[in-house]
Amino acid sequence: MQVDAVRRVVLAPDKFKGTVSAQRLVDVMAAAIAEQTPAAAVSRLPVADGGDGSVAAAVSAGWSTVTVPASDAWGAPVEAPVARLGGRAIVEVASVCGLGARRPSPSEAATATTYGVGRIVAALLDDGVEEITLALGGSAATDGGTGLLCALGAELRDAQDNRLAPGGAALIGLATVHTAGLHPGLRNARLVLACDVDTPMVGSDGSAEMFARQKGADDDMIRRLSAGLAHAAGILENALTSRGAARRPGSGAAGGLAWAGLLLGGQLRSGSEVFLDLLGAAEEIRGADLVITGEGRLDVQSLRGKAPVSIARLARTFGVKTVAIVGSDRLPATAEDRALFADTVALDRIDPACANDPELTCRLVGQATRALVQTHLGARTAHRNGART
Repeated sequence: MQVDAVRRVVLAPDKFKGTVSAQRLVDVMAAAIAEQTPAAAVSRLPVADGGDGSVAAAVSAGWSTVTVPASDAWGAPVEAPVARLGGRAIVEVASVCGLGARRPSPSEAATATTYGVGRIVAALLDDGVEEITLALGGSAATDGGTGLLCALGAELRDAQDNRLAPGGAALIGLATVHTAGLHPGLRNARLVLACDVDTPMVGSDGSAEMFARQKGADDDMIRRLSAGLAHAAGILENALTSRGAARRPGSGAAGGLAWAGLLLGGQLRSGSEVFLDLLGAAEEIRGADLVITGEGRLDVQSLRGKAPVSIARLARTFGVKTVAIVGSDRLPATAEDRALFADTVALDRIDPACANDPELTCRLVGQATRALVQTHLGARTAHRNGART
């Protein structure tokens, strides 16, 4: 005997960076489905991959938010939101030392620091937190995480025994490192480094070469930052007995902040995997009829662990169809993983103005959601004993 079942749709978009948050996208998609298919069951799963939006994703999964005093990439005071659940915490680097709407000059790119992130980590260790996840996307700094190390008690000095100035450009003058004052809480805490890039900190495709330009650096400053990181790598790796870490894939995340985390014994993990585990994504997707995901730009970088591709890969293991709504689609037609998506709607092909208009983006997302649900759930799905047939 066949029994008609309520269709279940999982809404699992990442943010459209700079335009619409993942939570808002989920709300828009859910409203569109309720309007068109009111009998459908909707699972809300706003996701993140280690960039901005990570704290919000954790809060949607039942974590609480606390505010911790810190400083931004140039030393100005900030109040940063941190997600907490028992002895676990998630620090969103973008909310501490991120670019935001700022367009730094080359001189500002030279001095941007991760010191504020270290202040938060120290405060969490003081409070007895046992596991700290650093969501590494969106940093404005290219200092190799040396600001974090200094905030946690390391001393970096030049040949005249003066403390180094903050920022990556000053690292070329590093001569000695003192680690005796490192926070004692680091010995027992677990540090998770959640990132969505596989860039090493040093090398021709290193952190400065790949990302410093978008943080305000010009060609000369990129060379200075690169030289500083390469110089500091050998000295710090010897001091903290972690040789070779600067060339590990992913160590260049957040301007080398991931590398500093590795020096402290941290574990690199795919940001999307960290948050899919945290959100219980497997349980939500298993048995669903359709997954709708998305992000601002789908391109080859998405294949390196961005949330929508990770969502689609997970859904495929359960035989669940995934469709995507994206701001723009720049993924080559020949890309092997394009087949992960049964359908993709690029909003800029409908109206290019959406890139700078959140309300227009939301209207287009609603339209695209209704069209995708009609196309992919238009036929009735029969179930026997809870299994799709």
